[in-house]
Amino acid sequence: MRRKGLKGIVGIEAAIVLIAFVIVAAALAFVTLNMGFYTTQKSKETMKTGLEEATSALEVDGSVIGAVDTSKSKVWGIAIPLKLSSGRNPVDLTKVVITITTSNMTVYLNVSDSDAQIVENPTQTDVFNELLNTRVNSDNAPFVFVEYVGDNDNLVEVNEKWVLVIHLNQSDVLNYKLPAYSIINVEIKPSTGAPLTVERMIPAQLSNERVVLT
Repeated sequence: MRRKGLKGIVGIEAAIVLIAFVIVAAALAFVTLNMGFYTTQKSKETMKTGLEEATSALEVDGSVIGAVDTSKSKVWGIAIPLKLSSGRNPVDLTKVVITITTSNMTVYLNVSDSDAQIVENPTQTDVFNELLNTRVNSDNAPFVFVEYVGDNDNLVEVNEKWVLVIHLNQSDVLNYKLPAYSIINVEIKPSTGAPLTVERMIPAQLSNERVVLT
């Protein structure tokens, strides 16, 4: 009888140890699964952030137009139509940086918070006339963002139509006009996302006041 009692106690102890192992294993499994879910979620967030930073929030929405000084057969201004990329958040134009590069010069332009370079209610159908009519501290504006379709704020949003117009001959920009076959590169960098890079060549025929850059 004594041996049977001892066997019963040993069996109970073994069961307790087994139950303890099961509880510990379950706790470890829960922690492991939880860490796995957390890691997966963070990986998705990292991939999403990386994708957003690798793709531009802006797109070119049509032809890039040049304004020509026909007396000298040179381009003095360019207009780049813009829209928001599909699925992207609105772009705040007051935080945009513009980089203009030619064969012998690079210029950086910052949009000021004064909104002087942002035209929300254009009075001209020709974007270059709108540029010439815009003043910054009583001087001609070196560039303007013109909102032709929108809700009168500084954000490029879904279904809105904006045009970036740059006066190349201004002292704050290139300070010269571009002849035929010149290459110009304009980079538009928003606060988030990759910059939009627009590279075009000045065409050979510059007899008209407006030309399409190729």
